[in-house]
Amino acid sequence: MAHYELNIFDRVLKVLARNYPQSFLELAFPDVPLQLAGTLENVELAIPEERVDFVHRLVYNEKEFLLHIEFQTEHRRNVPRRAFTYSGLLTAQFRLPVVTLVFYLIPRQAPLPSAYEVRVGDVVLNRFEYPVLKLWDYEEDIRTGRWPELAPLLVMLVKHPDERVLTRERELILQEENRQKRADLLACAVTIGARFFDKDFLWRFFREEVDLMREATFIEDWLEEKLEEGLQRGIQKGLQQGLQQGLQQGQLLGEKQASMAILGHVLRRRFGRLPVALEARLEGLSTAQLKNLVDVALDVPDLAAFEKEVEILAVR
Repeated sequence: MAHYELNIFDRVLKVLARNYPQSFLELAFPDVPLQLAGTLENVELAIPEERVDFVHRLVYNEKEFLLHIEFQTEHRRNVPRRAFTYSGLLTAQFRLPVVTLVFYLIPRQAPLPSAYEVRVGDVVLNRFEYPVLKLWDYEEDIRTGRWPELAPLLVMLVKHPDERVLTRERELILQEENRQKRADLLACAVTIGARFFDKDFLWRFFREEVDLMREATFIEDWLEEKLEEGLQRGIQKGLQQGLQQGLQQGQLLGEKQASMAILGHVLRRRFGRLPVALEARLEGLSTAQLKNLVDVALDVPDLAAFEKEVEILAVR
């Protein structure tokens, strides 16, 4: 599999793991009432060049654990060692027991390793075990709505992905009540779908969800280009309607929408999902103010610093 495709799946799966850790817990431990207690973002481990994007905090019987989820499209030889290494480093750094889960997406007939072993000859001297879950075993559960948040993965799990699979994915995704998560799921579905379907077909298929997808916390380059094309067409359409006053209003609205789209995209790329209150405050700013904030969004160290700049701008 090409490195580019691995990066695509890595980004998609991180979004799912960040938004729906409870679902993956229930898949792995259906009979253990583990509860999520929070998420630690951008965890730097105490050796060079080792970092995990996030780990989740768990609580069971008032005892705290850490949850580390590792996704693999296909098995690679270093997976057992990675699982062992990350578990050991997280345990040492946070002084908490670590629950490590490894999920696989692409079906495989051969057995999947579920332990890191140190052998001398045929003798196993040390062994670190971890649960392995094969997501293709849950295809029917996902399709029938047991795990609607995993709907974007359906095209990978079925033998013959077709338009009917995409239709079911969309039906399941639109059940998500949280607007931001719904936007992320749609972006995930289109991103994974591009591996199996023509991109122009996907663009037409999800045309009614285009506006919502603009709010996703990540967008692939080709989809971003499509969104920008759609935005420009909308602006041009607005410019061609009505009398001169209508033309001027349409142009102003189009410019503001474009500025909001660019600013929102930069912020979500750098800092993830945005607070609803911040989005509402940005809506109240002028086009010129929004354009100025794009440079601010590129330079500030974090979202809190950006919000301070917005407050300063709003009172001028």
